[in-house]
Amino acid sequence: MVMPMRQNADFMTWWFDVNSRFANCSRPEELFRQIEHEVHLMGFDCFAYGYRRPVPFNQAETHIVGTYPGEWLERYNDKGYGAIDLSVIKARSQGLVIWEEHGELLGSELFREAREWNLNIGATFVARGRDQTLHMLGISRAEDSVGADEALLLKLKLRCITELLEDNLSCPDNLVQAEVLLSGREVEILRWIADGKCSRSISEILSLSEHTINYHVKSIQRKFGSSNRVLTAAYAAALGVI
Repeated sequence: MVMPMRQNADFMTWWFDVNSRFANCSRPEELFRQIEHEVHLMGFDCFAYGYRRPVPFNQAETHIVGTYPGEWLERYNDKGYGAIDLSVIKARSQGLVIWEEHGELLGSELFREAREWNLNIGATFVARGRDQTLHMLGISRAEDSVGADEALLLKLKLRCITELLEDNLSCPDNLVQAEVLLSGREVEILRWIADGKCSRSISEILSLSEHTINYHVKSIQRKFGSSNRVLTAAYAAALGVI
């Protein structure tokens, strides 16, 4: 569906404005206030923002912050609902999920609980960041269904806001994992490790000494903070490095 020219111009004006305001924020709290402002302009009462790092695999927890009722946010985080939230699971493949369009979602125990806090109507948007971290943005209101035209604009605006958050949000234990920088040779060796090759086989393939291969492997493991080469290759694949 293509937006009419007037709507497209209005959207671009909005994007330049919000991009400027987000760039001028120096603290996470300021960014979240900007999101709250935008959410209200879109006709919603509150929002929740979350992230999920791809590694380590056994600690890939989802943590949610925002202006949803505090008791609900605390319960959501304490119960680990991020791992079973159907709106997030569906949005990982669809991008935007309008809650009311999915009966199994509304009928889930999680959403029955959410309605106790007046989180009745809403949408969840999920996008994968540059380092493969999942960024999730949910918005909610007490009443009024989401129309088709509204859903299109929501998808565009929530994607922009999520990308701006990734670009501008920085704090200790950041919501974005530090970038792993590898040389071309290290990437090449990692790919062979991922294919199940041992150091001797890789040395023969690349016409390098086995000592040189092992030197690169140890360097790669240090960069990933990983204890063995197989896990390192798995991390690299999860992060989109190879």
